[in-house]
Amino acid sequence: MHKKYHKLLKKIDQKLKKLLPIFMLFFILNLCFPHITIAQQIEVNAQLPIDAGRVEVIKKLPRTPTFPEIKIKEPRWTVNISVSAYNSNPAQTDNTPCITASGLNVCERNKEDIIATNLWGLPFGTKVRFPELSGDKIYTVHDRMNKRYWRTADIWMKDYSEARQFGRKYTVMEIL
Repeated sequence: MHKKYHKLLKKIDQKLKKLLPIFMLFFILNLCFPHITIAQQIEVNAQLPIDAGRVEVIKKLPRTPTFPEIKIKEPRWTVNISVSAYNSNPAQTDNTPCITASGLNVCERNKEDIIATNLWGLPFGTKVRFPELSGDKIYTVHDRMNKRYWRTADIWMKDYSEARQFGRKYTVMEIL
């Protein structure tokens, strides 16, 4: 009984060895030339518009799916931190006050959603929130502070008097 199965498996193995190169060729061609597979799915009508010897086939392609915006629900980490505000003032920054450490020009961008921090070496582009100060408003890390300020954050503001009025607050920062 065992020999019969062995012979049968050997025959199947030989047939698969013959079909494997054909299957691999078909698979590779579909990877390299997907437009051929797509073209086979297009329905061609008997009456095609002809323009100067060119044949145009018009087909409604399926719409690209749009993904819903997902609200960030829970922060990855929360930390108590001291928060202050700063402006694009050479006295508060370096000799290029509008350019952040990440290379973003905050004066041209003119939106107050940028922060500077050294906390844990958070990479540029990290999203954070200060729920006690500004609710669900999301800020992005684009700047660094002096090395001696490691557990603080500075929010960039347009107006100097608003930044002075903001002062320094101790609050929770949620890192998203």
